[in-house]
Amino acid sequence: MGITLGTASALVALSTAVSAQTVDYGTLEQIFGQPVTTSATGTPKLASDAPATMEIITQEQIRRSGGADIPEILRQLAGIDIWRYGVAGVDVNVRGYNQPYAPRLLVLVNGRQVYLDHYGMTNWNAIPVEMGEIRQIEVVKGPNAALFGFNAVSGVVNIITFSPLHDDVDTATVRVGTQKHRQLSVVQTFKPSDEAGVRLSLGGFNADEFDTAFDRPELSQYSQPFRIDPSRRSASLDSLFQVTDNGQLGVELTHTRTRDAEFSVTADLARAEYEISSAKVSYTADTEAGLIEAMAYHNRLDVNLLSPSLRDYNLHNRVSVAKLQDVFRVNSAHSLRLTGEARYNTMNTLPTQGADVNYAVYSGGGMWDWAIADGVTLTNAARIDKWQLSRDGEPQVRFPLATVPTPFDDEDFERDYIGLNINSGLVIKPTNVDTVRLTYARGLQLPSQFMMGFLEESSVPARYGLPFDYVIYMGNPTLTPTTVTNYEVSWDRALPSLDADMRLSVFHQIHENLMSPIGSNPSGLRGNIADFTDENVGNSRAWGGEIGLAGKIGPVWRWGINYTYEIVNDDFTVNQRGASYPLLFEGGTPRHRVNGHLGYTNGPWEADLFAHYLTGFQALRWPSRGNPLDDYEAAEVSSHLVMNGRLAYRLNDSLTVALEGVGINQADHDESASAPTERRLFLSLTGKF
Repeated sequence: MGITLGTASALVALSTAVSAQTVDYGTLEQIFGQPVTTSATGTPKLASDAPATMEIITQEQIRRSGGADIPEILRQLAGIDIWRYGVAGVDVNVRGYNQPYAPRLLVLVNGRQVYLDHYGMTNWNAIPVEMGEIRQIEVVKGPNAALFGFNAVSGVVNIITFSPLHDDVDTATVRVGTQKHRQLSVVQTFKPSDEAGVRLSLGGFNADEFDTAFDRPELSQYSQPFRIDPSRRSASLDSLFQVTDNGQLGVELTHTRTRDAEFSVTADLARAEYEISSAKVSYTADTEAGLIEAMAYHNRLDVNLLSPSLRDYNLHNRVSVAKLQDVFRVNSAHSLRLTGEARYNTMNTLPTQGADVNYAVYSGGGMWDWAIADGVTLTNAARIDKWQLSRDGEPQVRFPLATVPTPFDDEDFERDYIGLNINSGLVIKPTNVDTVRLTYARGLQLPSQFMMGFLEESSVPARYGLPFDYVIYMGNPTLTPTTVTNYEVSWDRALPSLDADMRLSVFHQIHENLMSPIGSNPSGLRGNIADFTDENVGNSRAWGGEIGLAGKIGPVWRWGINYTYEIVNDDFTVNQRGASYPLLFEGGTPRHRVNGHLGYTNGPWEADLFAHYLTGFQALRWPSRGNPLDDYEAAEVSSHLVMNGRLAYRLNDSLTVALEGVGINQADHDESASAPTERRLFLSLTGKF
């Protein structure tokens, strides 16, 4: 038997391990009757059977969402936090703790990371996939580094595209809309033989940035000069070849160029231009020793960034990753997965040039999936990361740093750290309609390259009347990684009488050694110099729960509603100079969030309406006077309701026209301390050929 698929009975019994990157998802969905994931354990499971809290967004849900990008699709899930402040500018996190450049969410496309190591953030505008080539989006909540990999501490967004070998996807979409939006997306699959498949996708858009922000006095002082009209150009090639009866070779190439305004790590508006390229090769073999997958990829990132608090930066980040895993069954009750990973990451010191900050991470892990009894499964996974930091070269500093040494030298960069990530999940099916899941998770967030390698010296304008002449902002190579621990109980129940499903989850999270970007002053004044640096600032705890219902009414109507409650308590250390850290989680996490959906289908007509409501919270922004000793300003973000919608008509088997809207219920609203979000309307034409 090759690695494509075995018999249906073998799959239903989960007796054959299947790779998430080469599996025929369409056949699996026919067998199981609903979407299937192989990401968490390496074997096919329903989302309700996974040893972590997971939701799967299907291709049909993506198509009918009316959202112009992935964050708008994620908005409708319980426990997902969205801060939109621009056409392309958005931050996403799971279960609160959102912040500019949200650094704790692992985002993958077919197993390759697309979150960016320089700040540990995700530029959602730069992800090199088109909506039409996404098969499903898997959203996993809570720390999952032992199951999914490096830095998955608040959650995982795993984007799975259609297989170029198993699926024929040939689509084109033209979209125009308000803010002078112009967009084109094309996906084409080529199959030169039964053993080879290639998928090519091209896409891009141009638009005008939101105008509303620049009518507001409290924002215009530092927002107007950094306004930039967003754009995106993206191309990707994904190929898969059956090179032997039991082996498949995959090759992926991507390139993306974007520009957008983004809410930077120092909580002010920045203009950024990105150029990102990647190359990935993978080989999967079904052997007597199990299903073995080898993967290697290289990501190249070049960014030009300009903001009020940061100078004009030219940043270069290179990431190389090699991974190997083996999934095999010991017997009918026990499956094992062994994993190894090596990662090398390098970035130039910025804005002061002349040196590179590097780190290598060597990881080893294992997973044990034990079918204890009929309807009872225990999955335990552990991963050990050894992190090695170094710096090459000497930063070419200007005066006065040439005569006043910085607190950190090369010896501070010569350090190692060993950490443990754990995931454990007990899944119990007491009846044929009930699933109970008890999980424990521990994940590590390592410092970003920015947090370790930033180094800037600048003069302070005399108009502030400050008792020093210069400011030094710098990263901190001695930071301790943040540890996130999660305890959770969840219950899924099918409701056949309502043709619906219910999910209830209760969780408790502990965050230790939280890391703050620039904003503290531990060294105080040194002559005419003030030092500001990144620092571990303390701990935080969160308690919360989620409940959701989704179902159908006959063949015409679909509906869904979910509610999230969360309370956060911060326990931060006191800043010696009184200037706030740019972190605010206790007051910055909405207490209540509600999502609702109503969908209708009748012949060629489709209609969907989505509602997203959350209560007010606070969000920090850079001091409006520009004085680095001023407190960050806590802006009040009012309770608000966001409604998205889509009305579509299928002209024939090949063409569909749709009217789509984002935030259609009001002209604009605030979602963060940065620019307000405006209403957007689109008209699209999609063809299948």
